[in-house]
Formats: sequence, structure tokens, C-alpha cells
Amino acid sequence: MRIKTPTIKLKLVLLFFGFFCVPFLVIGKFWYDRSIDTIEANAVHNSQQLMKQINYNLDVYFSDIKKATLPILANPLVQKLVKIDPSNQYDYYDLSSRIQSDLIPGMVYNRDDIYGLTILSLKGPYYSNIAFSDRAEQYGKEFASNSEDNFRILGISTTQDGNQVITIYRKIIDNKTYLTAGYLIIDLSLNRITSIINSAELGKTGIIAIVNNDGHYLYHPDTQQWQQPQPALYWGRFEDNGYPHFTNGTGTSKTMVVYNRSLATGLTIVSEVPLRELIEDLIYFRNLTLGLVLLLIVLAFITILSFSLSITRALSHLMNLMKKVEMGDLSIRAPLRKDEIGRLNRGFNLMLEDLNRLIEMIHNSHLKEKEMAIHQRESKLQMLQARINPHFLYNTLGVINAYAIIAKVKPISQMTVWLSDLFRYSIDNPEDTVSLAEEIKHTFNYIHIQKERYQGLEIDVDLDFDRLKDIRTLRLTVQPIVENAFIHGYENYSMKPEYIGLRARFDDSGVGLQIIDKGNGMPPDLVEVYNHAFVSMSEEQMLQGSAPFGGVGMWNVHSRLRLEFGEPYGLTIVKSVSQGTIVEIKMPY
Repeated sequence: MRIKTPTIKLKLVLLFFGFFCVPFLVIGKFWYDRSIDTIEANAVHNSQQLMKQINYNLDVYFSDIKKATLPILANPLVQKLVKIDPSNQYDYYDLSSRIQSDLIPGMVYNRDDIYGLTILSLKGPYYSNIAFSDRAEQYGKEFASNSEDNFRILGISTTQDGNQVITIYRKIIDNKTYLTAGYLIIDLSLNRITSIINSAELGKTGIIAIVNNDGHYLYHPDTQQWQQPQPALYWGRFEDNGYPHFTNGTGTSKTMVVYNRSLATGLTIVSEVPLRELIEDLIYFRNLTLGLVLLLIVLAFITILSFSLSITRALSHLMNLMKKVEMGDLSIRAPLRKDEIGRLNRGFNLMLEDLNRLIEMIHNSHLKEKEMAIHQRESKLQMLQARINPHFLYNTLGVINAYAIIAKVKPISQMTVWLSDLFRYSIDNPEDTVSLAEEIKHTFNYIHIQKERYQGLEIDVDLDFDRLKDIRTLRLTVQPIVENAFIHGYENYSMKPEYIGLRARFDDSGVGLQIIDKGNGMPPDLVEVYNHAFVSMSEEQMLQGSAPFGGVGMWNVHSRLRLEFGEPYGLTIVKSVSQGTIVEIKMPY
């Protein structure tokens, strides 16, 4: 069974879901989970720091209470009270009055947090500045079970007038026997404790509680929990100091519990914060983001679907046009658009225009080939006609040479020989290639004739003929340029030729033969015209032989070299100033 190739539209939809929707949802889920973990970690860290700060403040507060009540323990009146015989009522009432008048005002009335003091002797007598039930009966078992503790927080009590206080006891040591003689019971108002706790905020419904070292709530925002044991799960977790936090509950009722225990007081500060309060903003933004993402996905899907339909319709139309082109209809054109499909259609239209142009060019080239064949036949006829009687010219030059020898005029004889060789070299096929050394050798025939004509002419040649033998060039490429140097460099300015130089410059692309004169040179704008024409000349101009400037010799040489060897070979005017001109002929190896 052949599997059908999926369409572009289906591919776009699959790519959209595969590379946009799925990764976005996966990344969103990962981001949400990581955000919740980060928020929980930050909340745990902040709560831990808060619990430590509260515990530190409580430690400082209770330490201050210890310091403030220390003088009471060693006060002589207190020492007498815990040692007095219970049957001595007179001394008992006398000490109580003195404690009431001398000791209590300086301690209780100067501090707004100390609600009351009670001095309890193990022998029975006691003193209290507030109305309470029998403290010995109330805390006797507590004192007996914690006989080793010098300072202990007992819990929250309610006075007879309905005030709630936190009760602390301290041992009173006999200053003579150093044995426990009684207890100092300190009742503190809850204002200072609650102000320390209320200074911390844990969300809208978060709570902070204080747990005694026996596992009972010393303080809880719910007064019904005072002195009640905390949940067994909490106490078991509190024993694990390595992880001072845990979560309790499930679902929306899940809470995060963070605790910190004080080594100084044995109190444990516990915070409980509903987890939903920590992440409710994140949940809101998650739902908002999810809604926006779903909306964007739907809009993107509709947009991609409509876009893919527009692309497939345009491509289908272009395919139909291409089928018509295959049938031979080159007159059709694709509609233009301002997008990539439009550029594709423009390329299609340009291709058809190029096809039409190529067909026309091929037709014209066939016509030109026929014309060139006719021209070649005519040229061959002209060459045959030019060679009808060359021996007559050679015989004539031979006669002149013989008369010059008989007359003993050696310069005329030598010039006749040079002219005869130059003539014989020039009438051979100009399209045959020869070595550059041979071309320069026959150029010297012309130079020698000019040297006989112009006495004192300096010929400066710096050439390596061994290397020039390996370089091929066309006939009559150097001599016309040298002739130009004599005519246009000197004679047109009525100057006597005084210098002709030949230099060869070799590089990776070939050899550059430079012809140098010291004539009057050409204007800069004319040099620019020549060089521009040498670079930008077309093949049609070279075939026609029509020069864009006055000189024909240079254009003929350049055209033949360019047609034979291609770019970048041919002529270049390197320099032309009032002190002379340098023309370079570039030829390949």
C-alpha cells in the first residue's frame, strides 16, 4: 500500500502542534512546578527566619525577666519569709507587710508587664500581691516533677478578676543551706508576648503558636487551645530537628508548618500557613496565562490554517501555469503579490521572459553564424587575392637591396632587409599564435628602421627571452603599440623620438609586457576613456571591430587578444603624463 505524502497544510499544522503547542505546555508545566517549589522554599525560609526572630525576642524578654527578678531571690525579707515558722503568725504578718510596702512597689509597679508576684515557702507560708487560689495546691505537683529546674514557664493562668497571665516560677535558695527553700511565682501579662507575636504577619489566616517543652500549647490565637496538647503528628515532627518544616493536610486544606525551638527557654514557636494563600496569586496568573495561551493557540491555528490555504492555492495555481508552459505556452504570466509567493511568481515570469529572450538569441546567433561564415569565405578570398603575387614585392625589395649593396649604401641595404622580413611576417595569417619572443624579434625590425631614421634613439630592453619563448601570443600585437608610441607619443607633437623601452612583469595570471616612451602623453580624460573601453567592451563590438574612440590599432590588438584569451587579458594604459606613457599588454602563460 502506497503511503500518501502529507500536504503542506498538514505539515504546517503538525509543526505548529509539535514545535509550539507541546513544548509550550511542557515548559509551562515545568515553570509552574518550579515556581511552586520556589515559592514554598522562599516561604519556608522566610517563616524560619521569622520564627527565629520571635524566639530570639522571647529569649531576650525572659532573660530580662530573670535579671529583673534575681534581686528578689536574695532579698533578706524573702529569705526570712521562706524560713519562718508557720506557727509564728505575728512575724509572718510583719514580713508580709514589709514585703508589700518595701519590695513589691519597686518591682511590680515600675513594670507594666509584671502582673503579680507570689512567694511560696516549702514550709507553708506564702505571700502574693494578687488574689489567687492556693498556689501550693495548684503548682505543687509541677514543682515536685521539675525539682531540678531553676526557671520554668508554667503556662497561662486566669486570675480571680478574669485577667489572663503567663506564669513563671523560680527557685528560692536558702542562702545558708543552699537548699531549695521556696519558689518565686511571677505572673506576666500577655501584652508583651502578644505584641512580639503580632509583630509578625503570615498571610491572611496564618497563625503563630507557642508550645511548651511538654507538648502543650502555651499560647495559641484560639484561646480554647491553651494548655491543650498539640497534635501527635506535630510533636513527632518537632523531634526531627534536621527538617524544621513540613506540610500537613491534603488538597485545598494543605498547610505548611514551620517551627523553631529555643534552647534557652525550651519553647517552640510554630507557624501554620495555608498553602493556597502562598500560591493563590500564582494560581490566578496560571489560570489567566492558560486562558491567554489557549486563546493564542486558537488564533494561531486559525491564522496558520488560513495562511497555509493561501499558500497552497497560490502554489497550485503556479503548478497549473507550469503545466501550460510544458505544453509550449510561453505567453502566460503568474499574478504578482507582495510576499515570498509573489517573488516566486516574479521569478517564474522572469524565467519565461528569459526563455523567450534565449530563443530569440539562439535564432539571432544562427543568423550571425551564417553571416560570419559568409564573411570568413569573403576574407579567405581577399587573403588569396592578397597573396596572388607576393614574389613581385620580395623581388622588388631584393633589387633595391642589390643596388644598395653595389652602391655601398649599407643603411639602405639593412633597412631593406628589415622591411622585407617585417613584410613577410605581417602577411602571414594574423590569427596564428607565435611565441612572444618571436613577436618581439620581428618588432625589433620596425624599431631598427626607426632607429636608422632617428639617430640618437635610445632602445631600453629588459626582457628574459628564455621565459618569453614559453608564452604564446598573436601576430602583430606588439609592433602596432610600438608604432603608436612613435606616432602619438612623439611625431604628433613634433618631437624627435628619443626613448623606447620594453619591460616584462610576471605574476600568477601571466605576463605584462610594457611599452614605454617619453613623449608628451595623453590627457587624463582620454586615458580614462581608453581604459574604460578596454574593460567594458562587448563581444559584439570586438567582432565588428568598431572602436569607441579614434584609434584603431590599439582597439584591434586589444580585441584580438580578448577574443583569443578572454579576460583579463588585453591592453591597459598604466600611466600617461607629460613625461611619457606606459602601455601594458597582458598575456597568459
